[in-house]
Amino acid sequence: MNKRKAGALLVVLLTCGLITQAFAQGQDPKFNSNADDIKKIGNLLEEFRQNIIRKDGSALKKLMLYPNVLFHSIDNQETVDNARKLNAQFDGIGPSALDGFVTLLATSKDKLEERFRNIEIRQDGPLGLVTFNYDFLENDKVTNSGLEHWQVRKIDGQWKILSVTWTKYVAKQVNPGER
Repeated sequence: MNKRKAGALLVVLLTCGLITQAFAQGQDPKFNSNADDIKKIGNLLEEFRQNIIRKDGSALKKLMLYPNVLFHSIDNQETVDNARKLNAQFDGIGPSALDGFVTLLATSKDKLEERFRNIEIRQDGPLGLVTFNYDFLENDKVTNSGLEHWQVRKIDGQWKILSVTWTKYVAKQVNPGER
């Protein structure tokens, strides 16, 4: 094959590849969802939030699918490396932090609240995915914020929390109204 034909073939192949990639990127995932389930997942989110305000750890735990759900912040690499100095096998997550959070609710004398914004709920049959930005407040002051992801599951007609993971950035004591 001469250079001209090889060059033309290369251009055609690259063009086809770019066109295919452009079409593939433009397609969103398909979800088998309905408005009633989306609303119920939103209600689950609000119930979780209200349980924090009421400091009702027992009610909060009842929203979980089972007692040891994944409930943990996703730490940065430096934090993981420091933890591995104490335990070389540390997986970067560790055991569920749900019990510690429930203990905080039960023992804190501070006013506690978690606020959600930019909430996105996706649902496909019995699986739901919830993503949002959050601010955690103590005595009306933001202590940390980040991005939170929930996996939820519909079982026996009820939506339950399957996992909760979040990033955590310590706030510079900014009042929520100033954000």
